[in-house]
Amino acid sequence: MENSLGLLRIHMQRGVNLAVRDMKSSDPYVIVKMGKQKLKTRVVKRSLNPEWNELLTLSISDPNVPIKLFVYDRDTFTFDDKMGDAEFDIGPFLQVISMGLAGLPDGTVITKVGPNRQNCLAEDSCIVFSNGKVVQNMVLRLRNVECGEVELQLQWIATSGSKRLLSRNRVMGFLKIHVQRGINLAVRDIVTSDPYVVLKLGKQKLKSRVMKANVNPEWNEDFSLYVTDPKLPVELCVYDKDTFSFDDKMGEAEIEIAPLHKAAKMHLKGIPDGTVLSKIQPSNQNCLVEESCITWTGGRVVQNMILRLRNVECGEVELQLQWADVS
Repeated sequence: MENSLGLLRIHMQRGVNLAVRDMKSSDPYVIVKMGKQKLKTRVVKRSLNPEWNELLTLSISDPNVPIKLFVYDRDTFTFDDKMGDAEFDIGPFLQVISMGLAGLPDGTVITKVGPNRQNCLAEDSCIVFSNGKVVQNMVLRLRNVECGEVELQLQWIATSGSKRLLSRNRVMGFLKIHVQRGINLAVRDIVTSDPYVVLKLGKQKLKSRVMKANVNPEWNEDFSLYVTDPKLPVELCVYDKDTFSFDDKMGEAEIEIAPLHKAAKMHLKGIPDGTVLSKIQPSNQNCLVEESCITWTGGRVVQNMILRLRNVECGEVELQLQWADVS
């Protein structure tokens, strides 16, 4: 325990559509392993959708070691039957914990981890600020079994060793991006496209919903990215969703956030709504289609912009930026 960075509390919530291992049901329980640590839930009798609602706590000394999860069916007279396994990476969660965030609005989504071939996520896993704490919700798809998922939530408990987690690059604030619409996007199917937007900043990656058969899509979606260095631009990429092949690229652009951050640092209050604080002109060094105004709107500093997509025959994306300081 002397090398522990802290404690990871796992709220093992429930299983969903687990495999049948007895006559018509199963008696499932979960085992969690990390290194030499091994924890076990109680057995829920005759249920393929068990509600465990148990708290399991692991001591974390090496955040690079994956946590493994095994589901079993309890048998009285034979060996317990396997009902699938999964593993999850706590690296993204601990990266957010190391920021030392406090005072955020309840429900703020700090970042999302998407499902891919390297993890067991069944859907986007959101790391959120909830009730004064950072938590991560996840749904894991079980492997080596015909069906089944497990829902859980992660929470961090700081100890004396947690000071070693503190990041040198403190979070300076949050960038809220309202992706409004695409304009005259490129055709990538026969006569249209199924576009979606991906936003990237460092290791953060967020994705909009897909708009079917529309080269002028109205997304109207809000995203939040944490910012450690406002000099780094946000990368925006547009893709056409394909079912049976790789998604086609539909152009890209960069979002410069330094001017917005500079205006937000003025800590303005009480000025008339609609006051223009600054204007950024289109140039060869940015992706702006037209002049972008930073204004005082609704008691906040916001920036409206239209970006011309690069490396594509046509297409623009309209969005609005808003800066939120970390309390």
